[in-house]
Amino acid sequence: MHQSDVVIVGAGMQGATMALAAARAGLRPLVVERGKVGSGATGNSYGIIHGGLRYLQSLSVGRWRRSRQAQAWFLDNYPDHVRPLACAMPLYRHTLRSPMAFRAASAIESCLYRGTGLSRRLPRLQLLGAEEIARAYPLPRRDLAGAALWHDLVADDMETLLRKILADAGASGAALMEDTEAGELIVADNRVVGLNVTHADGSMEEIATPRVAICAGSWSSRWPQEPQAATAATLAFNLVLEIPFPGDAALAVSETPGKGRSYFLRPLEGGTFAGTYYRPAPGAREPNVTPADIAAFLEVLDRALPGYGIAEAGVRAVMPGLLPDTDGTGRTLSAADTISTPGPAGLSQVLGSKLTTAPLLSMDAARRLWPQEARRAA
Repeated sequence: MHQSDVVIVGAGMQGATMALAAARAGLRPLVVERGKVGSGATGNSYGIIHGGLRYLQSLSVGRWRRSRQAQAWFLDNYPDHVRPLACAMPLYRHTLRSPMAFRAASAIESCLYRGTGLSRRLPRLQLLGAEEIARAYPLPRRDLAGAALWHDLVADDMETLLRKILADAGASGAALMEDTEAGELIVADNRVVGLNVTHADGSMEEIATPRVAICAGSWSSRWPQEPQAATAATLAFNLVLEIPFPGDAALAVSETPGKGRSYFLRPLEGGTFAGTYYRPAPGAREPNVTPADIAAFLEVLDRALPGYGIAEAGVRAVMPGLLPDTDGTGRTLSAADTISTPGPAGLSQVLGSKLTTAPLLSMDAARRLWPQEARRAA
C-alpha cells in the first residue's frame, strides 16, 4: 500500500504546482492523473502566460498585478522552460482597440509598476505604424491605424515544464501515478484516511493518506466526492493548421476588425497554432470537438485574415479541453479561483480560472489548507 502525506488528483498546471506547494510546505505529495501529465486542458492550451495587460481595459488592477506576479514566478523558477513571446494586435480607428487606447494602457501600466513596486521583466508595449503591420500580415486595411506590440511568456513544451515542476515536488517515479483514476475516499470518523484508485490494467489500490486535494479542473465535478459542484460546461479548443505563419510575433485578430473576441495565431513547427475557440457544452463529460466546430472556427479565422488562405488550410491537430463556467450553461467562463473544503476533514478542491496564475493559487491554497506544516517547514 502506498502512503503519502497528501494525494493531489490531477497533473495539469494546477495539480503540478499544488504538489510543489505541498512539498514546500513540508509534505510528501503523491500525484494521481487519469491520463498522462498535461493531457487535459493544460497540455492542449495555447501555452501563453500572460501579463494581464488586457485587464487594464477594465482597470482591474488586482488581476493585472497578480498576472505580472505569476509571470515573475515562472521566470524566477523555470526560466529554461518559458520564453518571451512578442504579440501584435492590429489597431483600428473608431474602435476601442486604437493607438490612443493602448497609449493610455501603457501609461497606466508604467504608473502601476511604480506604485506596486513590481519590476518590469519584459519589454514595454510599443506602437507600430499601419504600413509596418500591413507588410507583415494580410490584415483588413480599412481604418487600420497601426498595431500594439507587447511581450508575454509562452511555454513551448508544456509537458516538459509540468514534469519538471512535478520532479521538483518529489512527485516522480512511484510518487506519480499516470493512467490512474481516483475513486472513493476512505473515511473514518469524518476524516480522510485514504483513497482508492484504479490503474489502467484494472487493478485497484488503496493509498493511505490524511489529505486529498482535487486539482482536476473540468473532471472535478465528475469525481465521486467532489467537494464543490464545479461545472465545466465550456468547450475550448485550439487548432494547428498546415499553413506557414507569415511573421515572428503572435498575432491577435478578431472577426470584426478592432472589435469582439480576439483569436491568437503564432508559428508552430512550420504551421500555424490558432486559438482559442469556445462554445457552450452543458453536460459534456469529454471535450469532443465536432467537424462543425472546426469549420466554424476556420470561418471566423478566414474572416479575420481574409488574405491568409485559412479556408483551404489543412488541420494538423485539434487540441481541446473543458473549462470552468459560471452556471453550467457554458456561456460565460468563470473568472473566479476557488479553494473549498466541504466534506470530510482533509478533503479539498483547488480550481483555478487561469493557467497563468495557477502557481499563486496553489501557494495560497497551501497556506490556507496546511498552515501548521508550512510553519514547521519554514
